[in-house]
Amino acid sequence: MYRLFLTTLLAFTLTGSKAQENSDVDYTKGVFVVNEDWYGHNNSTINFLTDEGEWYYRVFQEENPGHELGCTSQYGTIYGNRMYIVSKQDKDPGATITGSRFVVCDATTMKLIKEFQFISNDEKKKSSTDGRFFLPVDEHKGYLGTNNGIWMFNMDNLTIEGQIKGTHNENEDGYGSMYKGQMGTMVRANDYVFAVHQQTGILVIDAKADTIVNVIKAPVEEVNGKDVQRGFGSIIMSKDGMLWASVAKDVSGNGDAVPYMLRIDPYTFDVKRIDIPQEEGIDLIPNSWYAWTADGFCASNKENKIYWKNLPSGGTWFSSNKIFGYDIDNNKFFQVIDLTTSEGNWNIYGTGFRIHPVTDEIYAFLYHDFQNPVNEIARISTDGKVLQEYPMIDNYWFPALPVFPDNAEPVVSDKFPTQIVLDENNPEYKLHLGSMVTDEDNMNAAIVKYVAAITPENSQISAFVRNDSLIVCKKGDGKIMENTEIEVRFNSNGKVVSRNVSVTDNSDTGIENVSESIMSVYPNPATSYVCINTESTAKVSFYNIGGTCVKQVTVNGREPIDISSLSDGIYMLHIDAEGKTCTIKLVKH
Repeated sequence: MYRLFLTTLLAFTLTGSKAQENSDVDYTKGVFVVNEDWYGHNNSTINFLTDEGEWYYRVFQEENPGHELGCTSQYGTIYGNRMYIVSKQDKDPGATITGSRFVVCDATTMKLIKEFQFISNDEKKKSSTDGRFFLPVDEHKGYLGTNNGIWMFNMDNLTIEGQIKGTHNENEDGYGSMYKGQMGTMVRANDYVFAVHQQTGILVIDAKADTIVNVIKAPVEEVNGKDVQRGFGSIIMSKDGMLWASVAKDVSGNGDAVPYMLRIDPYTFDVKRIDIPQEEGIDLIPNSWYAWTADGFCASNKENKIYWKNLPSGGTWFSSNKIFGYDIDNNKFFQVIDLTTSEGNWNIYGTGFRIHPVTDEIYAFLYHDFQNPVNEIARISTDGKVLQEYPMIDNYWFPALPVFPDNAEPVVSDKFPTQIVLDENNPEYKLHLGSMVTDEDNMNAAIVKYVAAITPENSQISAFVRNDSLIVCKKGDGKIMENTEIEVRFNSNGKVVSRNVSVTDNSDTGIENVSESIMSVYPNPATSYVCINTESTAKVSFYNIGGTCVKQVTVNGREPIDISSLSDGIYMLHIDAEGKTCTIKLVKH
């Protein structure tokens, strides 16, 4: 009790009046830290570290007197101008206030918008689900992952709706209902959500229909004469748009891992194993299903690299002291930092760290052991230099993860066409949208693109986005109506911009086709095929790094080119199309 009193007094002393007058805090300039906080004593909390290095503690409680988060908050995310926070239970055993399993608040003020004590109830009006993860799918809905399936959240009217069929936990009672069929991390890519289910595998969900269309299973491998079903830890997206899954030793949830990860193509669902070279001193990727966290596996927004904290040989996911990375383009593993060689005797806690979306710096949680209330955040460059340390007041924070503000708006390239012309010879138009919209604090590949409207509705065209390309087609033999327009929207983490494109019929106007073609190769990196972003015939020559031409093809428009027979590596593509020539680097995995 005396230690708790000193901790409370010290919190007030260090934060001073600003902690009591948080209206002065600019929550767009800094980083939030979601904490489990001290289990058995109080509900979970959120701290805020300003860009100037000043701590503001328990900001949600400060901004919303009488309201608190639930118990063991493990995940938070900012989407649009809102923050969404997920907790496992609604109240810590030692807390005096009943909190919430799911909270929506204003990300710029931390003012409460809506809170949910329960995600779902049974017939006795008791909770039947505990919170885990939240993925905003688009500006209208999100997926709320729990220990019992995925629940749809209506972001317009702020209501929790039905469970997605097939995502449920098959364990009805006891330990299994809590810790044996949980949902983990989720990523939206292309038209799908890829969601990790502890037992089943990666569920591929149609983001429009909210239905499972595929299940990607972890490998089954023979161990000591018996077949063992591997499991997944978590899933992330890299800058090139590919998905990466850490692999658990089995589905028991004990945290053990295997020496490889899987790369998943979100367009083809092709899966490729990438071995982790332990013989070169690269440790495995930890996972944490029992006491679930989002774990220490993440990606850079600025470079095509992924990172993880280590799972030491014979250790646990709590005993990490190193950070490793994988350079995807160059197929190279590397060590970022080894804390055992640094002063302070620090370890990396739980989820461990995340990477700032703009500065590309690592924000890592450091602690000593569970009996020591001394914690800090270290800001580390991706080449392993400790740039700054930010000590915290003594408390058993048990941090869950950092959450970075989303300040930038998406920007549409001035190369995006304003007019598309179709005719009898060119009844279909395709435009790869890959780099047509950018966002300083979000990956281009993570931006959701779609056709919002076609006006008038009977304009004799169809328009849609498929595999990151805008496709506009004539319907039948009818003429396109005058003043036909399509509205293309780009949703970057909840911030939406749109562009209108007029569509005309060349047979009516006599206008030349003025739609602009942006010469590029996609997907890149590629696994089994590539396409050239051109409307005309293209002659393509593939040169290996030794300068030898290993493949030549001539394709019509965006016809796929089969590269499955090529060895993995880097190729230079010499392209002759549209009366122009160019050379583009291609990475083949």
